[in-house]
Amino acid sequence: MSLVTIELFFGMLVFCAQVTWRKRWYLIFAAAVAFAYDWMYFPLIGAIDNDSVSALTITLKSLYYFGSFALMVIALHWCAYVTWLESLVIAVAGYAVQHLSYNVYALMMNVLDFDRFAPHLNYTVVHIVMFALMCLVIYAFIGRRVSIDEHKIRARYGWVVACVAAMMLMVVFSMVFVQRKPMEVQTVGFLYDSLCMTLMLTLVLLASTNDQLRSDLIAMQQADRLKTQHYEMAKENIEQINIRCHDIRKLVGSLYADDGRIPTPEMIREVENNIRIYDSMFHTGNDSLDVLLTEKGLYCSRHGIVFTCMADGRSLDFMERSDLYSLFGNILDNALESAQQIEDAGKRVVNLSVQRDGGLLVIHEENYYDAARAPIFKNGMPVTTKSDKANHGLGTRSIAWQTRKYHGELTMKAADGVFSLGIVIPIPAE
Repeated sequence: MSLVTIELFFGMLVFCAQVTWRKRWYLIFAAAVAFAYDWMYFPLIGAIDNDSVSALTITLKSLYYFGSFALMVIALHWCAYVTWLESLVIAVAGYAVQHLSYNVYALMMNVLDFDRFAPHLNYTVVHIVMFALMCLVIYAFIGRRVSIDEHKIRARYGWVVACVAAMMLMVVFSMVFVQRKPMEVQTVGFLYDSLCMTLMLTLVLLASTNDQLRSDLIAMQQADRLKTQHYEMAKENIEQINIRCHDIRKLVGSLYADDGRIPTPEMIREVENNIRIYDSMFHTGNDSLDVLLTEKGLYCSRHGIVFTCMADGRSLDFMERSDLYSLFGNILDNALESAQQIEDAGKRVVNLSVQRDGGLLVIHEENYYDAARAPIFKNGMPVTTKSDKANHGLGTRSIAWQTRKYHGELTMKAADGVFSLGIVIPIPAE
């Protein structure tokens, strides 16, 4: 029985710490499939896998390894919320772990000469232990911090393809020029193979994962900006409410004045206008969303913007509070900025809906925009038209980043004077 597919399966798991799984039992099924595939090795190839190196043996083994790799790519895409491209890169990284562990095992067997000192040693057990240690070390220092990002892969597509091709060549090189050669040749070959595979794995991860420092910097800048806006808005809201309460007290007092005057329609209308500010209070079932929507609603009341929202806040319970503030804060900030630029007061409208549709969270936002400031799109995303591109456009990038973090899909479009944003995020099973 071969262990390649089983080892590839667990090697992929080393880089899946940030992955969201569809259902846990899918993993058990995938492991069973890998085990069954490995059982097919000897019936298919074992009879001709001898000490000689022939074109037929190399071809059949290469096809077997390719089938193992393709099977695990499909299995990962089926088990987790990852794209095909992300699944491919994770499988490549897992294959590198498997190949490195085999090289280390082979080197240890050659250098320590276990055939002489421990002739009855079970080599399969040693191989499994070596692979497990390799997985634990790589996971502890690298794997648990890795988050494969499809957008990063596409931005550096050439690097990723080159690294994958180099890894494939390393596997063939090992079969042709290293395995079943004299011990001295094997030792040098396995060392060279290990160094090359380590380099290729490093390059693949650098080209495919998020730059954590840069992401943290953007997140901190965004958090500071939102925090400042929050406190300024909260201060303004408190002042506005105090003024309204003072006006209401005066108006109510005038309605019941001692001179016996009857309240006029104008006086009643003014009282109604003053208490209308409290219509901006939201109760969605999620306290964090309520605070954010209430603040935005009060802002809209002061600036002549009609803000309508239908939200099921309970469907957002799986999101971290900071992510919720960032996602919806940026969505509404962009919408309100666009609405304020419209001269026609009747089109200063922002509509937001948040609902659960089966196992999906569906977010939809619409607002009018000024035709003179129509959004310009590049690769499906609006680009900032402001001169300071380094500090503007962060909101849109943050929305995209938050959506990807929860393995969702983001769409934006502008047509007939209406900008629309849609987000679909899978809700994790409880």
